[in-house]
Amino acid sequence: MNAPMFGNWTVRIEQVRPFTIHGDQYFELHVTKPDEPGGGTMSLKVPLHAMKGQSLKAGDRVIVSFLAGQVTSAMPIA
Repeated sequence: MNAPMFGNWTVRIEQVRPFTIHGDQYFELHVTKPDEPGGGTMSLKVPLHAMKGQSLKAGDRVIVSFLAGQVTSAMPIA
């Protein structure tokens, strides 16, 4: 499973791993797509600003937006 160039995915977070690059905070999200059973787990790198102050954790369902293959937004589904 590869990230799209643009668009939105609904995913389920399996694991969250924080990390920094040159002092900027990122999160590595290991996700699955519920609409693709057996599709496996994918790793997405999400910058802190793309989460807009939201705290994400394993088990959350999230809408992830992409632009040029990069995550631009990751917002939990209420």
